[in-house]
Amino acid sequence: MDSALSARRRIRPGRRALATAVAAGVLVAVTGASAATADTGPGRASAHRPNVLIMLLDDARADAMNAMPRTVSWLANRGISYPRAVVTTPSCCPSRATMFSGRFAHNHNVTAQSAVGRYDHDRTLQHDLDAAGYRTAAVGKIFNGWPSTRRPPHFDNAALTGGGYVSSSFVVDGDTRRAPYATTFIGDQINRYIDSYERDDRQPWMIYAGFTAPHSPYTPEPRYARVVDPWRANPAAREKDRGDKPDWLRPYTVTTAEGAATRQAQLRVMRSVDDAIASVRARLAARGELDNTLVLLLSDNGKFWGEHGLPSKFAPYSAADRVPMLMSWPGHLRAGVRDNRLAAMVDVAPTVLDAVGLRPSFATDGRSLLGDHRRSQVLTEYWHDTANGSIPTWASAYAPGRYRYTELYDAEGEVIDREYYDLDRDPWQLVNLLGDKARGNDPDVGKLARALAAQRRCAGAACW
Repeated sequence: MDSALSARRRIRPGRRALATAVAAGVLVAVTGASAATADTGPGRASAHRPNVLIMLLDDARADAMNAMPRTVSWLANRGISYPRAVVTTPSCCPSRATMFSGRFAHNHNVTAQSAVGRYDHDRTLQHDLDAAGYRTAAVGKIFNGWPSTRRPPHFDNAALTGGGYVSSSFVVDGDTRRAPYATTFIGDQINRYIDSYERDDRQPWMIYAGFTAPHSPYTPEPRYARVVDPWRANPAAREKDRGDKPDWLRPYTVTTAEGAATRQAQLRVMRSVDDAIASVRARLAARGELDNTLVLLLSDNGKFWGEHGLPSKFAPYSAADRVPMLMSWPGHLRAGVRDNRLAAMVDVAPTVLDAVGLRPSFATDGRSLLGDHRRSQVLTEYWHDTANGSIPTWASAYAPGRYRYTELYDAEGEVIDREYYDLDRDPWQLVNLLGDKARGNDPDVGKLARALAAQRRCAGAACW
């Protein structure tokens, strides 16, 4: 059977989670989404299904959003923010694959930057929306190393780049173009696709936009090149004694000044993203589509600003996996809600499909955030990747405000080191209770270790 036809037959609208979300205070009482799609035939999009716009930042931390005040005003103040949102693998390609698929990296198998070839494009958000009759477009960066000339499966249109800021090369539906400034071009291209798709208002659309910012090389527009954002480095960035940390970490010696410089460089390029997103909001308003568009802003991972002496991400510390997660759908999602649930990148695909009234055609490891499901902790995981330096394979049971238990593994999968942080008393992960040489304060991690082993193998509902 043709895979697209098979998917169309399996996709069914789901109302139960939407009703639950109304009771939970996430949705307003009148949504109009699922009820309107109940009679929609297989493969035909309903005009009542919302458009979907997903905007992904590259290396943006949750605490960097002060550089994007208009975006926060739109999506957080008039929508829902998730201050405890995390990625489940703090590495670019694995995290993006999780966003699109709703699955942990140990299930979608993109465990390294070079492993995108293992990705099953037919078990993704874009597959199911395409099968349901959505017009789909991908703009900007999708995966490291993905050829700009290759349109990703299940996207009708693509305007892709490999990165960079000034005079960047984009391939727009087969035509190569040179963008004076990549961030501005991405915003303009989103607007071009909106204009094109809105010529037929009967058919909803999904646009994914991957901004280069705030990834290096941090080239700002001239008007933002001298902006100064004062910062007092946090305790983790000022950490001096790292004797309790694993051996792999100790050679890294990023200074507080170097971390502050990275932060400032990121915030400068993020200001241009704020401008681009403001232009997108204006275009949606001009087209009368603000209330009919579900908008999400995310980041593929965080970025160290010198915390624990580290220069990048990839490691089991909060600066690497705490990311912005904002969602707006006026008239359908309540405005100004701070949802303190532990949300994760693995929840994005099931949430979007739930919002548009579709049941995933594949098993997801995450849950829709429109329901009232709550997790007490989340699995984060990483595999040694030579593209990312010496960081070993690790897995972590992370419960914000409570604890973080991490195991590090050798090439054979044997545990070579452990970390445990009491996040209630030590939110900056300064004292590894299993490595501080004070045996009297060592927690019994046997139960956590067994649970972590099960989580590293979980799939579908077993991950819930």
